[in-house]
Amino acid sequence: MTIAACYLSSEGVVLGADSTSTYTLPSGNHYFNHGQKIFEIGENSTFGIVTWGLGGLSVGSHRTLVALLADDLKKKKPKSMQEVADRWCAHFWTAYSSSLSADIQLCGTLSKLLPYDPLAVPPAPNSRTKDQEAQYNGLRNNLTVGFCIAGYVSPDRKPQAFETVFDPQNGKPQPKEIPAGGQRFWGAPNMIARLLHGYDPALRQALLSSGKWSGTEAELDGLLRKQALTHLPAPIRDAVDFTYTCILSTIKALKFSSFAQTCGGPIEIAVITADRPFRWVRHKAWDAAITEGEP
Repeated sequence: MTIAACYLSSEGVVLGADSTSTYTLPSGNHYFNHGQKIFEIGENSTFGIVTWGLGGLSVGSHRTLVALLADDLKKKKPKSMQEVADRWCAHFWTAYSSSLSADIQLCGTLSKLLPYDPLAVPPAPNSRTKDQEAQYNGLRNNLTVGFCIAGYVSPDRKPQAFETVFDPQNGKPQPKEIPAGGQRFWGAPNMIARLLHGYDPALRQALLSSGKWSGTEAELDGLLRKQALTHLPAPIRDAVDFTYTCILSTIKALKFSSFAQTCGGPIEIAVITADRPFRWVRHKAWDAAITEGEP
């Protein structure tokens, strides 16, 4: 699991992430706390990318695939950030769909069956079994991976960011542009949703399905919006602070909760401003795992 973030302003873009990588094993989850989830695309570049979800592919790590994209962009310079996002989408989809072809096919087969119903006796002949339901949910959860690719292309120097999510069921995705002046959180965003908006999507859905809410969805959304902690457009250094604070809050919330601590490790922050290329604000040293716990 991950807490990944993007803050897009007129001055530039801030990318942030924790460092915990989760491996699901038969004996339970195993965690490493020094994974890298933010990458500069090339060297002295105006492009960066942050990832969440599936941590890599059998045909190459995210680091390797990002480096291959950088090579391609160097050979043929892009004319827009939309083009950068589209080329990443095509580049990653080729690797994703080929290396996971068997799992994608299985997920498609299982998706055509009706959901498993433990109360159905006898079960519908075209429904998933209990084991198939677990397998289907596992494929969808464990093989989903997302990316936010951000930066700017000269000469306009307009900061932009695009979100792309790959999963085993919906085919090749299309990059979605993130509106200027906003922020996005992925992976484990519930803590930040509760902090900034006063609720998370699960609470909204629980209210709507409870039978106790007699108004419309729009009326509920109107009430919920009033609980939001809004803030003015922040200068880029305050946007860095905001991003870091939100990631740290998520890590601490999980630490002191009864949930698995799926977010943690060093927080990494990168910034791309309209007048400068990709720069690290906070970045792990190569001996970070060696020196962990040392005074």
